[in-house]
Amino acid sequence: MSRNKIVWFLALLIPGLLAFPLWGQQDARGTIVGTVTDATGAVVPNAQVEVINKAMGTKVSLRTNDAGFYQAPFLLPGVYQVRVEVAGFKKFLRDDIELRVNDRIEVAIQLEVGAAEQSVTVTGETPLLTTESSSLGAVVDGRRVAELPIPHGNPYFLIGLAAGVSFTRDPRLDRPFEPTHIVGYAMDGTRANRSDITIDGAVATATANAGEVISSYVPPADIVQEFKVQTATFDASFGQTEGGVTNISLKSGTNELHGTAYYTNMTPGLFANDFFANRTGTPRPDFYYHRWGASAGGPVWLPKLYDGRNRTFFMWGYEGIEEARPRNNGTPTVPTEAMKNGDFSALLQRGGPNFQIYNPFTRRAVAGGRFQQDPFAGNIIPASLFNRVGKTVLDQYYPKPLQEGNFDGSQNYLRPELNEHASYYTHSVRTDHNLTDKQRIFARISWYDRNSDYNNYFNNLATGEWFMFSSRAGVFDHVYALNATTVLNMRYGYNRFIRGTQGNPAAKGFDLTSLGFPAYYNDLIPSDIRRFPRFDVSGYQGTGVGGEYRPNDTHSFNGTLQKAAGKHALKGGLEFRSYRENSVFFANNQTGQFVFDSTWTRGPLDNSPNAPNNYGQSVAALLLGLPSASSTVVRAASYAEQSLSWGFFFHDDWKVTDRLTLNLGLRWEFENALTERFDRSVRGFDMSFIQPFSATAQARYAQNPTPEVPASQFVARGGLTFANANGQPRALYNTPKDLIMPRLGAAYRIGRRTVLRGGYGVFYGFLGQRRGDVIQTGYSRNTNFVPSLDNGLTFLSTLSNPWPNGILEPLGNSLGAQTFVGQGISFFNENPLAPRMQRWQGGFQHEFQGGFVMDLSYVGNKGNDIEIGQNLNPTPQQYLSKSMTRDNPTINYLTANLPNPFVGLMPAGALATFNNANISRERLLRPYPHFDSIGQSRFDGSSWYHALQMMVEKRFSKGYTLQGSYTFSKFMQMTETFQADDAKPVRTISDLDRPHRIAVSGIWELPFGKGKRFANSINALANGVIGGWQLSGVYTFQSGAPINWGNIIMYNDPAGIRLPGSQQRVERWFNTDAGFERNAALQLANNVRWFPLRFGSIRADKVNNYDLSIIKNTRIKERYNFQFRAEFLNAMNHPLFPAPNTTPTAGAFGQAVASTQANYPRRTQIMAKFIF
Repeated sequence: MSRNKIVWFLALLIPGLLAFPLWGQQDARGTIVGTVTDATGAVVPNAQVEVINKAMGTKVSLRTNDAGFYQAPFLLPGVYQVRVEVAGFKKFLRDDIELRVNDRIEVAIQLEVGAAEQSVTVTGETPLLTTESSSLGAVVDGRRVAELPIPHGNPYFLIGLAAGVSFTRDPRLDRPFEPTHIVGYAMDGTRANRSDITIDGAVATATANAGEVISSYVPPADIVQEFKVQTATFDASFGQTEGGVTNISLKSGTNELHGTAYYTNMTPGLFANDFFANRTGTPRPDFYYHRWGASAGGPVWLPKLYDGRNRTFFMWGYEGIEEARPRNNGTPTVPTEAMKNGDFSALLQRGGPNFQIYNPFTRRAVAGGRFQQDPFAGNIIPASLFNRVGKTVLDQYYPKPLQEGNFDGSQNYLRPELNEHASYYTHSVRTDHNLTDKQRIFARISWYDRNSDYNNYFNNLATGEWFMFSSRAGVFDHVYALNATTVLNMRYGYNRFIRGTQGNPAAKGFDLTSLGFPAYYNDLIPSDIRRFPRFDVSGYQGTGVGGEYRPNDTHSFNGTLQKAAGKHALKGGLEFRSYRENSVFFANNQTGQFVFDSTWTRGPLDNSPNAPNNYGQSVAALLLGLPSASSTVVRAASYAEQSLSWGFFFHDDWKVTDRLTLNLGLRWEFENALTERFDRSVRGFDMSFIQPFSATAQARYAQNPTPEVPASQFVARGGLTFANANGQPRALYNTPKDLIMPRLGAAYRIGRRTVLRGGYGVFYGFLGQRRGDVIQTGYSRNTNFVPSLDNGLTFLSTLSNPWPNGILEPLGNSLGAQTFVGQGISFFNENPLAPRMQRWQGGFQHEFQGGFVMDLSYVGNKGNDIEIGQNLNPTPQQYLSKSMTRDNPTINYLTANLPNPFVGLMPAGALATFNNANISRERLLRPYPHFDSIGQSRFDGSSWYHALQMMVEKRFSKGYTLQGSYTFSKFMQMTETFQADDAKPVRTISDLDRPHRIAVSGIWELPFGKGKRFANSINALANGVIGGWQLSGVYTFQSGAPINWGNIIMYNDPAGIRLPGSQQRVERWFNTDAGFERNAALQLANNVRWFPLRFGSIRADKVNNYDLSIIKNTRIKERYNFQFRAEFLNAMNHPLFPAPNTTPTAGAFGQAVASTQANYPRRTQIMAKFIF
């Protein structure tokens, strides 16, 4: 039987075996299992078992099977009793069993012979060892969530307490409404933002960036019961992830009314100043911050109408944040006042001839197909050459520098006080209802809205953005005990996450003529999208702003059928998810994007090296009104995309003996390809298509061929294909349907205090909407700026007349394979592969005296079929220089200007390069010379991860709790190439490699006051002073990231780059004298790269962070508690420095400097909280 037939056979067989449509799930609830025996050890079948939630009064009734085995699944986290009754035996009660998120704990019961009126009550410690599962993870209990010092009350901050995780995103973006960064954890050898998140078992993710998932909703800490970070799970019910899952369980109401109300404040006077602000003498920035909230939960009670105790419960939570805080994400460099007036002499004096400005209006052709131009005398541009638009932009919209900056003028506009104004409001309501002892349901709705304005670097219409997130989520769940040994759970979940942004609202309808642009340009841009244009001045702060509205909808249907059969706990089911996104765009590149670099202002030749970071030369281009050919104006399409995902699973937890449990499972997933509702997308690339102009271009080329490509081989071959056009299917690619995922695990108990555990599982990443968006080439269209057709001998377009031929309107797929000829394109790989992760672990768990449990494990992960972006149209590397130093003969040869065979043949919209009279030789050598870059994905990436992981935990007792994790790991990858046409990726240390990570958290109630060890008998007044004090804290250490290196020249052994830690300074993070070539005129170009991407021994700064808090509890009777808290985030004020500059020609080379440190300086949160 063929593979495809097997796949479809399984698709029909599995639901058939389950007898009806069951929906599979990843659940936050737990399970209590056990075996009932008599005093001789013989099993007791058909015993009546009741499992009771002590806080809610709800119970689950079931019976043991023929093997004496019972199983109570889908239990909310909490404290339980287990009661057993059977004729001829005394009644049995096991009390105070703590069940945590996704726990599977064993409660074995031994009955005593006796009368039914007699009873045996056992109150012992909750089983601490994981004897029923091989999966790894860490539970963050509700007390940690509520009482540890966490920024902004964001519970996801505590994901980092687990072993095997490393934080890889921006530590400054830690608020609950910054959804990408707060879950930016890499887990056990997978990339960050590739793991799943569920709340109450329902999906709680959305997409924002290609190949990543973000949190779609963050619950307030006061309504979080607890959560579990599962880094290596071998339960087949878990899928839709590359291996990691964070399971959050929200609180339910109980039989008593409980709640909280709180207010948190942060003020500048309680903040430390930024490291770099201190160095420049800049005072602490001003800001304000207010966070408040409330929660309440209990039975639903309507006087004289309904008493919901033991049956119906509610839980409500609310939180709000209002703040204005520093946020400067820009490039902290602006032109000097002298530059605005054409005087660049200071650059020449300080930086030497690398910063010479050349006069493009003196350009002329010289030998060898080159073009030459003269320098401006004294590096001063005459006022007579100023362009009105460029001069207006510089004079009226670019501010003056605020600091002296570096010698090259960089870092002269540091604004640590630049504020973001944000508001955030979140709500959540949950109800639980017991229909009968056999059926129970719950429903929850949650929502939040966030609005911000920020990035107004210039304090005028040229900059500033408005940003919003909006989240709406809901879940409905039904548990039904079909009989004493069989339980069915079904759930529907929905979340809608909206990301929206736009430029400065005051700039809407901006009048372009006020800058000096012609009136026709103003009329070509619809007023509703017209903004201040985007000016990208290389090396300097630009004026680009976003504009989008992107609702993202996720529907999920899931659940499980569980059956206790002999010593087998069986479950199986099906999972379905639908991912949809609708997007509309209105960024200011739709008004116009003008790029200024060194294209027209470097020299003396057109291929001479540019100034470091284009400093000076890019500003000169703006002042002269000469954008580069990469400038454009965009007509952007909207899209509506969707993909569907299915998963089937079967799992057996087999209690082989009293000591050995096997976890055996099989999962099958497939995800349909991405589609666009109206087929507005590129699909693939037809490599057999011959462009209509090919013969003419070939004949022209034959007159002046380059020897590497015979005229017979110079064919304009290839063009785009589109969804549902010319015989192409609607689906944008084919997805594999054979993603079979075995899951194997074992837990073997040695004595009472030690368990050996190990497991293996296969996981697959995503291929649909979460992988990336549709490609709308043709439906969106750029009108490219055409500055010149003769390499700058004459200029056709300047800022004074940027679009002399008008603006091109989108044509959809009407041009077929001729779409975007002469431009850069991308398309989908027709047969992509799902990233495959094989994960395994082996280790042991041991319980020590005093309630400490240690888990020590080796964890491995092997990734295959990882997606790598690739340019299919590079200069073939056989023509590139192999020299380890600058090879001017090869550079001159490849950049030589030859007669352009495509001139006049390209469709409207082609880049100016293809319409110039001349074209560089290297373009004629490319596989598809009639296109610019051609983007596609390849799937031959791989990765390796090996780690020693240790977790130690003591649950709260005797006044304290402690939890700690340590990870020692190595993460290698082959997901990058030196050259685009490399046969295989480069093996290197991963950019996510963090060899060491330590995370410790603890809460300690000081032993003073009533009910404590010391001063137990003091009066109420004295107790109010010395009693109720509590300390808590979180410590995090994490190795720094490997530093990324560019295509550089180094004459000595790279081992000399690293400096000992004692010698590292922000001014000299590594040895800049280790043999780097720093002369801009001698840098590499048109070469085969040889310098490594990263070194494992040369890293950015490490995380070394203490978050500490002091809490004073003042109890008013037993029911009420007033809590005062002072929380010190980064209490020791350890700065985290940014990654150092690795551009040898830059003035800041080797310096780990920026406008602000990478983390926050010490922050103090003051909270008052009322608990009842």
